Amino acid sequence: MASQSPAPSSVIEVIAAEGGQVTFARFMEIALTHPGLGYYSRADRLLRHGGDFSTAPAISPFFNQTLARLVTELVDASLAAATIDRPSVVELGGGEGHLAEGILRYWHNERPELREKIAYRVLEVGAGLQRRQAAAVEELAAAGWDIGWGADLDEACAGTRPVVIVGNEFVDAMPVHLVAVGGDGLREAYVQLTPPSLGQAWGELSAAAAAEIELLFGTLDPRRLSALTEDGILEIFPGLGGLTRMVATVMPSGSFVNIDYGEWFPGLPQVGERWGLEGRTKRRRTIRGYFKHQMVLDPLARAGRQDLTADVDFAALDLHGRQVGLETVLFTTLAAFLRGGGAEGELQALRAAAATATASAETVAAAATPPDAAVPAAATADPLEADRQATVLQNLLDERDLGGAFKLMVQVKE
Repeated sequence: MASQSPAPSSVIEVIAAEGGQVTFARFMEIALTHPGLGYYSRADRLLRHGGDFSTAPAISPFFNQTLARLVTELVDASLAAATIDRPSVVELGGGEGHLAEGILRYWHNERPELREKIAYRVLEVGAGLQRRQAAAVEELAAAGWDIGWGADLDEACAGTRPVVIVGNEFVDAMPVHLVAVGGDGLREAYVQLTPPSLGQAWGELSAAAAAEIELLFGTLDPRRLSALTEDGILEIFPGLGGLTRMVATVMPSGSFVNIDYGEWFPGLPQVGERWGLEGRTKRRRTIRGYFKHQMVLDPLARAGRQDLTADVDFAALDLHGRQVGLETVLFTTLAAFLRGGGAEGELQALRAAAATATASAETVAAAATPPDAAVPAAATADPLEADRQATVLQNLLDERDLGGAFKLMVQVKE
């Protein structure tokens, strides 16, 4: 019997086993989701101390509440339209469980009757992250809410029929092909072994990238394509087609919701309603890494140990969605979405709570007899938390900051 080759112990060994050179998109796929070696596959912490980045569900309870209301409205619309056996909401990539906890907590407090009507499922490739998510919703699971996980969409949906699929900062981690459109031809970025590390080289356009460019723009002419970019680089996401096809397959009717940073980049024909955000920013290279809350410009550094992300091409997501029957019914900035949910009133309330609680704490401290007497926890913790939430919400409402960089897209399949 022939002996089996030992399993690779690094991303570099995986690439070596695949011939020593792969497209950048394949490198990104390996570095993020390879079983045992990918960043998401082996991570058990993404956020705060010990993590590499922050997300809105983790830092803003108001974001969770507003998104929970939207998801609930979409669930209600689906359940009113048809009788569905075991409907579910499916979250793509659960992070550390903040969004799941936020939506389920909203249901538990505001819509307890949904406990008998709807399941909640999470698509998560990492066993460590699944455990952290389960801990975040442990109390709600104990209260009877139907919560489960899967390593792919089919497994996550098993035994249920999704009526809402929601992704928060999920699409930005999908593999991206980097294509240079300057000069006389198109060249694609490859990652190759340059012992003892990895390097980038430019080579022939891959079939996947070529097919996606022709689908999006109807041409492979570099002169026409270069007019669409600021720096001569196109970032191409062929995986969007596979994602929307899977969504349409497991969800015969329902809503696909995505919150992510990116743009409705120019160059694709506009179909349907205009949203006022199309073509504001030209395409460019945006791929970067995140490590210990610092942006890393070299995506090849720490392969498998840092997050990799690129701005989402919402125009391409819209096009691929339409090919499988998903119609875009909403595309807006995160700031506009939150304002529509009452964020400005919430911000005023948080600022008032911080100011009132701070004044109360100062009064308690001044009245204390011993000069080093402890101030009650409620008097010190509340103003700090209210102030923190107000600062975060202010940034999420700023169109020049996070509120404008992040977009919300809702696609509906009837």
